[in-house]
Amino acid sequence: MSNRIFLATWLLIFSLVGVASAVSIRVLPGGIPLGSAEQLMREGIRLGSSQLLRQAWDAYEKAVALDPEYLEGYLHLGRIYFHLSLLGNATAEESRKAQYFADILLEKAPEVADAHRLMGMVLSGKGAYLDALQELQLALHLNPGNEFVICDMASIHLALKQPDQTISLLEGRSLRDGWSYYILGMAWLQKGEKGRAMINFKKSRALGFSGYWLDMAFQKLGEDLSLPLR
Repeated sequence: MSNRIFLATWLLIFSLVGVASAVSIRVLPGGIPLGSAEQLMREGIRLGSSQLLRQAWDAYEKAVALDPEYLEGYLHLGRIYFHLSLLGNATAEESRKAQYFADILLEKAPEVADAHRLMGMVLSGKGAYLDALQELQLALHLNPGNEFVICDMASIHLALKQPDQTISLLEGRSLRDGWSYYILGMAWLQKGEKGRAMINFKKSRALGFSGYWLDMAFQKLGEDLSLPLR
């Protein structure tokens, strides 16, 4: 009797675990596991991997094709394109598609901050920095204080070699994303303030940001200071 009770208890546990697992799995349109697409994107950004970024692009492109109302998918496509452009690997076709997706989202949701953020990222990736800043300012107006939008704006000023503007946007804020501290550190590095750059790179790493971009930053600092930094 006790063996039957033991067996029944374990069967119940396994069935509950199976139900929980099934419920917890979220999928993109077309049955693509959401976690896999997000992980590909995040790892592609972290490692500076065009291959992983393009795999994520394929997943999200299929998702928005199957469900044109999947608005978050358009935003992820713009983010992927932006990082491909940072790596210098975005193709003309990817640029065309990214612009197309940004136009769609802006048409569908003109009052949504993320629609203007997407347009800003795409324009920034294409090198149209002033137009990108206008779109990001609209996004910030619709969603005041959004760290990601502020960081996108700061990144543009960094690209324009305007570190003071980058610093004014990010310094003194309670930043929650490691990428923001990385951008702030790069601005201090542009100004030749290696100590302040190091502080922000370490804050970036403390928030879990790592990989290609931070490795390059520490390598640059190490060469300048003649120290083996990591």
